[in-house]
Amino acid sequence: MEEALCELFVEGGEDVEICLVGHSIGGWVARAYLGGMSGSSTAVSRLAQQRIKSLITLGTPHISPPNAIVDQTRGLLRQIESTPSCSSQSLSKNGVRITCVGSSGLTGGVFTTDLESIVAATSYFPLTGSYNTNGDGIVPTDLAFMDSPAERIEIQSCSLTDSPVRHAHVLPTPWNLVDGSSASWSLPDEFVWYGSEGVLSQWLPYI
Repeated sequence: MEEALCELFVEGGEDVEICLVGHSIGGWVARAYLGGMSGSSTAVSRLAQQRIKSLITLGTPHISPPNAIVDQTRGLLRQIESTPSCSSQSLSKNGVRITCVGSSGLTGGVFTTDLESIVAATSYFPLTGSYNTNGDGIVPTDLAFMDSPAERIEIQSCSLTDSPVRHAHVLPTPWNLVDGSSASWSLPDEFVWYGSEGVLSQWLPYI
């Protein structure tokens, strides 16, 4: 992250104002960085703390429920959540405007022939204890938002196609287990996600 930030400072100068946009796990990685959990003391880190003015998270799980059957982050999210400097109140006090974007487009279900609903239910249940809840197919809507003063943007469908907004436009492959940087399978264009045309316009104004 600091390598990318350094490039921004080189290109835009030290007075450049930066908005971090984090999708899924990237949202709480950015949140942890802004809260000082990296322990970095570089000049880039110090400048970043002054020049990062906003954070937008897309389909990011911000809450780790104590009754969750599975902690998919192995305690990392819970640690971020319990660190005062990573709270929305603390980040806001440091001049960072936070916007959390979450989808409620896909409802989980078990007794259905809709494969997407079944897959969503298997993601929602370990996190919330409920199959029949809404989300983006991976992250339940209730977990996608930080406390006030963070802005809450709940979206449901694409403004162009009315398709539900999904977590991502790709699927992991078996090769990802061996090499995390290997390419995933791309889904057809009709599988709308946070970065699709007709969805971008619903959160870009908050940058």
